[in-house]
Amino acid sequence: MKRLFLILTVLLVSSHCFSQSVTTLNTEMNGIKFRKCSYEFSSNEFSKKISFTLPLPSETAVLQTITDALLMGEYDNSTLEQDLKDELASYVADRKSDTTKAEDYNETSWSITPVFVGGGYIAFVSSFSQKFASEEAPAPMWGDKCAVFSLTTGKRISEDEIFDKVGEHNYIVARKLYSSLCKILKKADDGDNVDVSFLFNDNFYFTAKELIYKYGSFEMYHTSGVTELSIPKKWLKPYLNIDGPLYQYWFGEKK
Repeated sequence: MKRLFLILTVLLVSSHCFSQSVTTLNTEMNGIKFRKCSYEFSSNEFSKKISFTLPLPSETAVLQTITDALLMGEYDNSTLEQDLKDELASYVADRKSDTTKAEDYNETSWSITPVFVGGGYIAFVSSFSQKFASEEAPAPMWGDKCAVFSLTTGKRISEDEIFDKVGEHNYIVARKLYSSLCKILKKADDGDNVDVSFLFNDNFYFTAKELIYKYGSFEMYHTSGVTELSIPKKWLKPYLNIDGPLYQYWFGEKK
């Protein structure tokens, strides 16, 4: 009986300090099929979380090109589930001889999520974070990276393509973003005394109704975490490149 109690105690302690799982789920968004693959590993030494919602590997070559760009060579979408399982197995094996100290504990997470599909475009937000227990370690890092791709070519849409080339117009749009930021922060709009061009960071996506920018804490004044600013479709119309993808998607007309 004592032996059984000891075994149960060991199992309970082990489950508390170490957990792992790999799960998959197929879903669909506006006619495009996705596979959600989630992975979590945690121990007393470190933890890692991954959650990718990506087009199914069997989808078109264009979608595969887009997925490859999102994964940045870290994983292969066609073998993603097995790659994650192999990585987990490696962590489990390495943990047996791990000499990591508690003060070196670190946490990382990475997620990729589709946020919009429509008008021949698909948008994703890739979120990353990393933090350490040690006071001497690098400061925590986190942020969101946005990307909009053409479903026809697989090419990522850039900021230069959506806005016109009129410098005054670019300033007006940046001032609009800064004004929105001031409202969020509940501070006076002193944009005329601030170089607002930093708000054009090429980190955006769009929906059927608005253009959305995301910023890391290091890009903002007096903020923490990730800040999101948006501009409505109707307001933006005069400042868009009429031959660009966003104008053509939203308005589909020429002057």
